[in-house]
Amino acid sequence: MLAPYLFQANSSNSISNGKRRTCNSKIIWAAIAAATLLSAPAAKAQSFDTSLYQWLNQKTMTGDWGGLRTSLVDDGIKFRGSYNNEFADVMSGGERQGNGESQQFAYGVDVDLGKLVGLNGTIFHLTFNSRQGRSASADFIGNKLAVQENYGAGETTRITEVSVEQALDGNFVSLKGGFYPMGNDFAGTSLLCDFQNVGFCAHPQNLPNSSGWSDNPTGKWGGRVKFNISPVLYTEAGVYDVNPTYGQPGNGLKMSTNGSTGALIVLETGYTTALGMAQLPGHYKIGAYYDTSEVKDAAIPGQFDNGRYGMYVLVDQMLCSFDGTPKRGLVALGQFSTSDRRTAVFKQTIGAELIALGPFDVRPSDFIDIGYLRAGINERTINAEYAKLAAENINEGGLSQGENLIEVGYGLAATPWLTIQPNLQYVINPGAFAYKHYPNAWVFGLKTDVIF
Repeated sequence: MLAPYLFQANSSNSISNGKRRTCNSKIIWAAIAAATLLSAPAAKAQSFDTSLYQWLNQKTMTGDWGGLRTSLVDDGIKFRGSYNNEFADVMSGGERQGNGESQQFAYGVDVDLGKLVGLNGTIFHLTFNSRQGRSASADFIGNKLAVQENYGAGETTRITEVSVEQALDGNFVSLKGGFYPMGNDFAGTSLLCDFQNVGFCAHPQNLPNSSGWSDNPTGKWGGRVKFNISPVLYTEAGVYDVNPTYGQPGNGLKMSTNGSTGALIVLETGYTTALGMAQLPGHYKIGAYYDTSEVKDAAIPGQFDNGRYGMYVLVDQMLCSFDGTPKRGLVALGQFSTSDRRTAVFKQTIGAELIALGPFDVRPSDFIDIGYLRAGINERTINAEYAKLAAENINEGGLSQGENLIEVGYGLAATPWLTIQPNLQYVINPGAFAYKHYPNAWVFGLKTDVIF
């Protein structure tokens, strides 16, 4: 969890929304166990304990593949693989009690074409994503912000990225184009995926819910140009296809532009800090977008509006160091985003979080997180709902202005490649976006991440 913070790009990491139960987790863990047995170092001249120690302390679960992995990286070919499992039990509140388990495999390869065929500064990315499972939010709580961030996007195998990245002029200019989630490059704070609720991980959620914005794992055609003005300052702009059909069930392998409604244009500027003698890292981002699509008005039935827009501000800053280095310390994070009130039902996101990286000397890779987030509803849609109820002679008072949530968790880095994170979530006004009154919900969560 530390390295992605120190060197993070604008990455979705992750991270977006969960699954319907189609695959038994016992099968998943059996596959992991089989891969473990096949990948563990052979204990020929070593004792079992030594082999086990090496396995538990290597960077990835499957290791170096007898040296092949390192050899491939030296040749410019880097394979990636990860597994993420998220369990959520609704202990009280919501529509009813129950639990759901969702899971995600992400796998792909990055090819340095400079090393491989002499095209200096050119990198090819290919990524697939497979999701299965059940959503505790959809099936039990009835709230907007999923308590399992890996649920969503059709619960299927999906082509997530096929893209080419090109660095020019000593990396002053970086070009990227192809089929990929635009959230990989814009409005991301990868550290926020230490949380399990999708409201935190890893982008303001009104962006994909209120425009043609796309986050992991849903790719779209487009590209961006990034100017690294200095080691601490960049600005970037991108244009992406707006196509709501990509995320629909059964379209995981779709790459055609059928169903396109317009284009989304986005601009972002970011600044990196390194404060004091400890070089405390921080990242500050501000961005805005315009979606050219014609969409339904949020409050007036039958009316369509031309274009929609929004903006966001993201901040993370290490406040103090636990060991005098930028690797371990207390990080404060904040997010604010707003969308076009003409077209957005989910109008606004406001959040504040604290993450303690390496809080204990004996557990330097663990983390503790606590966060608060509010998802605001467009006041126009609330007034329209009041008018609708009044026309039906229904006296419904006190509709909520939005959904709120609190999450606290502990991330246990059991090995460099295995993180286990129990967490507790409190969902306030869970029926807000359905214009219903549900009791506030207490949710126990358990998030498990494996790096292959």
